[in-house]
This record gives sequence, structure tokens and C-alpha cells, in this order.
Amino acid sequence: MLAAALLAACSTDALRPLEQQIDALTAPLDARVGVAVRTPDGDWITRQDTLLPMLSVFKFPLALAVLDHAAETGTPLSQPLDVGPEWLDASTYSPMRDSLPAAGGSVTLGALLHYSTSLSDNIACDRLLAFVGGPAAVEAYVRELGIGGIRIVATERMMHRDPDAVRANAARPSAICKLYARFLEGELLNEEYNALLHGLLEKATTGANKLRAGVPATVILGHKTGSSDRTAEGIRTAENDSGYVLLPDGRHYCITVLVTDSREDDATNTAVIAGISKTVYEYFTRKETTR
Repeated sequence: MLAAALLAACSTDALRPLEQQIDALTAPLDARVGVAVRTPDGDWITRQDTLLPMLSVFKFPLALAVLDHAAETGTPLSQPLDVGPEWLDASTYSPMRDSLPAAGGSVTLGALLHYSTSLSDNIACDRLLAFVGGPAAVEAYVRELGIGGIRIVATERMMHRDPDAVRANAARPSAICKLYARFLEGELLNEEYNALLHGLLEKATTGANKLRAGVPATVILGHKTGSSDRTAEGIRTAENDSGYVLLPDGRHYCITVLVTDSREDDATNTAVIAGISKTVYEYFTRKETTR
């Protein structure tokens, strides 16, 4: 017991310079900034590790639940799902909607996953939620993995129609990192679906100015972003990014940054996410050279 306690203390001491750099980046913001980093050695840095709005970050646990459900039910990714006109809200973000006729059509399960995960398509997300049984089914899937601290109760349509609902899907930053860590360890999906989801996360087109901006272009980053509109008072409820980085030496770390209730402008919000991303990456790549 004493040896374990001493080891934990040493680990905390070793990470203190990184913690101080993160604190220096977040302190000036008129916002709450939730941060979690699961290090390559399995240690943790957390700040404001409480339930914070996820916005589209929840599309990552959704993708896991969809692929698990598809495997369990024997539903192929080539299975077409009906996307009728009742799904095609005109005022929400949806590249998929823009590719369909006004009357809608059918879209394969695999294509829906691409739209929702890589492009953050809101209508594709809600069609996938219906496929797995709704938000409660996704939350139940995560709970069954033994991961607490993730609440999923709202669809994208609900969040779009009710400004208060954008806070409904919430998570502890550490809980999202735990889910990414389990995914990276290959524990959650079969080999085919695991590789597929890696590709979808690593080809995400959103958030080039967030976590992606903090690491070299040649470094593999898998991530899911999230962002809200501003309230009538001009407050950005959420500006988020969460994912994993594969280091050049083969190790990896998981990172979540949730900027909540920010009065700062958009450039400042995204810059703090990019700054934390850069600081963490440089810390662990410097550690590589001294190992």
C-alpha cells in the first residue's frame, strides 16, 4: 500500500509542470473549462471534472452503441434505412439532407455513421439514435461498460428546438476519456468495426482549429467536436473537442477539453483548446526523448 501511494505521489509530481501550464492557459478565460488527460502511462490530469454539456461530442458514444447494436443484431452496414421527409429539418446542420431529394430517401447504416461521426451531421445522428432505441439506449450501453459520468437524454432535434436542452447531454471530461481509452484498447468492438470507427474519427472534418491545431498534421488524431449556439446574452454554452492522439513512439493519450458558458469570442475559445492540445502533445513528445 505504501509503495502504491509513493508511486502515485511521484506520478503526480511528474505531471505538475503540465498541470501548471494547462492552468495558465485556462485561468484568463471568462468560462468554465473542463479538462481531462489520460496519459500514456495511465495517469490522470483533470480540471472541472463535473457534468458539462457535450453537444456533438456525444456522437462518439452513439457510434460505439450503433456498431455494437449492429453486431449484436446481425445488421450489415450496407443495410438501407429510410430517411423520409419527416426527418429533414431545414434549419439544422446536415450535409446528408442536402444530398437527398426533398422527399428523402434511403441511406445505408454505414453512410449514416460517416455523416454523423466524421461530418457531425445532426439528422444522421438522430436517425442512428432511432436505430439503437433512442438516447436512453446509448446511455445504458455506456453504463453497461462500467463507465459513469455520461448522461445522454436528448436528440439533436430536441436540442435544436429547446435552447435549454443543449445542456441535457452532459459528461465528466474524464468519463469521455475513459470511453476513448477502452475503445483504443480494443475492448468494445470487433476488429472490423473497431478499424472502421478509428477511420471515421481520424477523418473528422470539424474542429481544425481545436485539438487538431495543437498537433502536427502528420500525427494521428481521432476526435469528435461539439459546439453550441450563443444564448440571447451572448454566452457560448459549449465549445468542445475530445479524442486521442497516437504518439510517434507508439504510445497514446486521450484528451477532452469542454469550454462551458464562455463569454469569450469564438477565436479565444478555440485557441484555448488548441493551446492545451499543443501543450500536452509537446510535453509527452519531450518525455519520449528522455525515456
